Amino acid sequence: MRQRGRERRSRAPRRAPVELRTPFQYAEVVADPFRPSLRTLLLDGREAGQVDVEDPRRLTFAYMRRIADLVDAFRPAGAAIDALHVGGGAFALARYVAATRPASRNDVIELDPGVVQLAREQLGLRTSPRLRVHLGDAAALLPARGERVADLVIGDAFDGPDVPAQLATAAWVEQVRRALKPAGVYALNVVDVPPNLAVEHHAALLRERFAQVARIGPPGVLRARSPGNVVLLAADVPLPLAALRRAAAAAVPRELVA
Repeated sequence: MRQRGRERRSRAPRRAPVELRTPFQYAEVVADPFRPSLRTLLLDGREAGQVDVEDPRRLTFAYMRRIADLVDAFRPAGAAIDALHVGGGAFALARYVAATRPASRNDVIELDPGVVQLAREQLGLRTSPRLRVHLGDAAALLPARGERVADLVIGDAFDGPDVPAQLATAAWVEQVRRALKPAGVYALNVVDVPPNLAVEHHAALLRERFAQVARIGPPGVLRARSPGNVVLLAADVPLPLAALRRAAAAAVPRELVA
């Protein structure tokens, strides 16, 4: 009881939300009242990302943690990777890669300049030669990146609750495959509701062009019984499924790899 009392007395004043009307949407940054360094980005009222500005290794969104598990597992610990992020959001995953693999290169493609502005001013984003932001439509910018330039491509861009239409086509998946190195991996975050038509659509596109495809998510979401996030993984080499299953099984709440 005394410990909880000390926490109440030491609690900092609640940080007011920061609001911005961007060229594309209404954006807000809201700080956690109990941990002000933990900040959530909302776009048109939807949670679009969360980052701890003091500890970029701390990821609280489950789907981000699952992608981070891939980052931790698919190359030796600390080894540099070339990561291409499609969609910036709170820039949590780019900062995670930079913190855990400092020699890595992160290139982030973000459509909305307002999101980048908020990330710089409120979410602790600091760009550098190893963490660059490219403003524009990923469908137009990705081909200019060249072939075999990325160890990892992370798709985390949305138009409302959906992956943008131009990033949900066979042509887009082929562009991603061209950008990946031979042993590279594509990780795609999809938000869906039963009967998981969007997940099945994206999985089918990936199976047409990659030798290995897996999905990670909560059991109810994978079984099309509840809405939520599914992370799709695709590669032409074996995925680190054993390590990913151990991490997913240890998560709270538990998740599955299928």
